[in-house]
Order: sequence, then C-alpha cells, then structure tokens
Amino acid sequence: MKKISILLLLILSLSACQKEFIDKNEVIEDAVYHTPEAYPGIVLGMTKIFTTKALKDIVKGPGLTAKEFGRANTYVTTIQLANGGKDITDDNSAVKGIWTELHRSRGIAEKIIANIDQVNFVNPDEAVAYKAYAQFFKAMTIGYLANYWQKVTINNDPDNKAQFVDRLDGYQTAINYLNNAQQAFDNNANAANIINNLVSFNFSIVNVIHAFKARYYIELGDYQNAYDEANAVDLTAKSVWSYDGGAIKNPVYAQLLDPGASLNYKPLDKLGLITAHTPDAGDGRISFYLDNTVLMQDLDCGFDLYDPKGFWHSANADIPVYLPGEMLLIKAEAKARMGGAANLTEAVNLIDQVRTKTPANDIFGVGASLGPWSGNANDASAVLDEIYRNYAAELYLEGLRFPIHRRFFPDYLNGIDWNNVNRCQLERVNNFYPYPDSERANNPNCPPNPAY
Repeated sequence: MKKISILLLLILSLSACQKEFIDKNEVIEDAVYHTPEAYPGIVLGMTKIFTTKALKDIVKGPGLTAKEFGRANTYVTTIQLANGGKDITDDNSAVKGIWTELHRSRGIAEKIIANIDQVNFVNPDEAVAYKAYAQFFKAMTIGYLANYWQKVTINNDPDNKAQFVDRLDGYQTAINYLNNAQQAFDNNANAANIINNLVSFNFSIVNVIHAFKARYYIELGDYQNAYDEANAVDLTAKSVWSYDGGAIKNPVYAQLLDPGASLNYKPLDKLGLITAHTPDAGDGRISFYLDNTVLMQDLDCGFDLYDPKGFWHSANADIPVYLPGEMLLIKAEAKARMGGAANLTEAVNLIDQVRTKTPANDIFGVGASLGPWSGNANDASAVLDEIYRNYAAELYLEGLRFPIHRRFFPDYLNGIDWNNVNRCQLERVNNFYPYPDSERANNPNCPPNPAY
C-alpha cells in the first residue's frame, strides 16, 4: 500500500473510534473531511485499517472455525475458535477484532460519503473517485459482516444505537452500494484510474466491484446475476492489497512467520481438508500454500502443522482481493444450482478449468495441475460437492471457507451434541459468531447470540 502521513493516520484513528464524549479532535476531524488535499490519505488510511487490522482476524477466526488452522498452544482465543459451538464467548479477541475493525473502516467510508459533495476539488474526477471507492468500501465491510454474523448493522451510529438487519438484507444493501460505485466508475474512467493508481501497485476497481457482486449474489441465491458478474471479471488482471514490509506488514506473515510472532496456530495438513473433502493426490495447491516441513502436531487432533507459503511468505507479500479460481467456481456453482443438463455440463467444464489450471495459467500462480474431474456429471449433488472441494483448496486462508461451507451445507451442525461430538471430524464448528460484548453493552438493539 502506498505511503500515508503519520499525522493523518493518527487523525483517522481518532475519527474511526466511537466516542461518548466531546474532544478537541472533532474539530480537526471535521476540517480533514473538508480538505481536498487530505482525501488521498483518508482513502489510504481507511484501506490500511482493513488490510492490516480487519484482514488479520478475518484470516485467523474463520480459519480456525473452518479448520484451515490447527491449534499450537493453549491461548484461550485460539482454544475457543478451534472448539467452536458454544465455547466461543462474546469477548473472544479475534471475533471482536473482525467486528470492531470492519465498523471502524466503514465509519471512515461513511464520513467520506457524507462530506465529499461539499468539498471543492481542482480535479472533479477526484471527488467521483473517492466517493465511489468509499461506497465500495462500505459494501465490502457489510459483506464481510454478513459472512460471519446472523444479523448485521448496515450503518454506524454515533449514539451506539445502530439497527440490525438479517445478513441476507446486508448482502443486498452491499450490492446496492456496489451498483452505485460501478455506475460512477463506468461513467468516469479517469476516476477509476485515480483509485487504481492510489490504492495498490496492482488494482482494478471495476474488476473488484464485479467480483464482490458475484460473491454477494451467489450468497443471495441470485444465480444468473452471480454468473454474469463473475463472467465480467477479467481473470488476467491482478487486484491485490499491497504491503511495504516495514510499517505496513502482510498481516498473515506478521502473525505466523515474523520473528516476533507468537506460536498460537498454524496451517493444517492437506489445507485442513482432512475429512470428506480431502484433496486429490498431487493437488498443486497444497505445495503452493504450505511449506513441506512438519513443524508439530496440533494440540486437538494430532494433525500435522506447517508454515504457510502462498500469499504470506514475506512481510511485503501481496494478498489478492479475489482469485480467478473463485470467479470460475462461482460460475460453476451458479450453473449447477440452476439445474438442467446443459447447465450441469457447463458447471463440470468450469470445474475442469480450475482442476487442470497450472501455475503458468493463473495470474497468481495458483494451480491444482490435476486431470479433469471423474465424477458423475449428471448428479447435481456430486457436482456441487466437487465445486465446494475446489473452493476450499483454491481460496485457502482468504476468510471465505467458513461462509462457503455454510452455504453448501447449511444443516451441517443440526442436532450436534456438543458434549460428545468428535470435533476432529468436523469441517466447520460454528454457524455464526456471537456479537461482541462491547456491542451488547452499548447498543440496545444488539440481537441475541445464535445458539452456535
């Protein structure tokens, strides 16, 4: 990510917090949001909060919930997430981290949207660019909340009385914001270039918007729109969150490989797919994502633990905003769920594109390098099962296996006896996360926690 003024970051950190008192920084904050020269820094500060703070816990919490990680010590946060069920408390630091940092970065997006129309820019394309990017950012934060919570807020509230909506309404709200952003960028190519050149060294905001719309439409069961949006993504164009390796480190590297990192959890053998969806022998995604040296066995089940490779091998490694394989699989899933012989045939063809993809044929070097699928192409259930298996391998540690598994297997945890279940054989240990205690203590609208 490109460099940001330390002073501006300090102002942004103050502006993003919920305050129950008046302080002198409010005057500074108001001035910042009415100063055109401040907006590149505001946009980068908002992005930095997500890419370093929120993304850290988006990988960690859901990674343990969906068995991508194994537990390496007795740290209580890690124990709770690995156990799942009712063991996750509302003060779990990783769960609180996702909730807090998504709301924090969304708060900045909302301030941009609320103030920018009153700001006079020398180049009016900047106003279009920053407002549309803020709309994208608000959509993205709502979407991530809907990935992990049963009900979500769609607006921050300074009085701590934010209203909650069903997560599916959250996805639809996110799509509405993405549509607004897309229209702005479609009508102003200069605005799109401003964002692409500012946010990262490889970024295509128009492709990113299509990719996120595809994610949210597939969650809503709007399969034709999901297919169309995924189909609109240029799979040869990279979009990444970038890190300088110094003040702004790759957050997964910082947690798992940095010399100062604590040994709390590590990637599991076979990408954590150690039950019904074990990868095929020779699946190249295993060697792409995992080092080949066994570090230890996880403390719960005795499975081998490894260091990560892939997008987390160094402090300045880029993290993809989305992967080409995800778009192919969304298209495959959409066709398989629409049903019919022709749609199933196309779904299998798309599965085979993912399975046979080599590192040389993928912009990020992710390739299974396998043969075509040998399952029953006329069995929609079998086709969907293979699609899930490839999602799980292709999108390792992207924070997406948890919601994808729940989408494919919504009844997976029904009837579980948490006192007797063998958690080592579970692929997912929660349906949704509890609401953080800080939200419950301050917001009278906070819903009851889900059963698990």
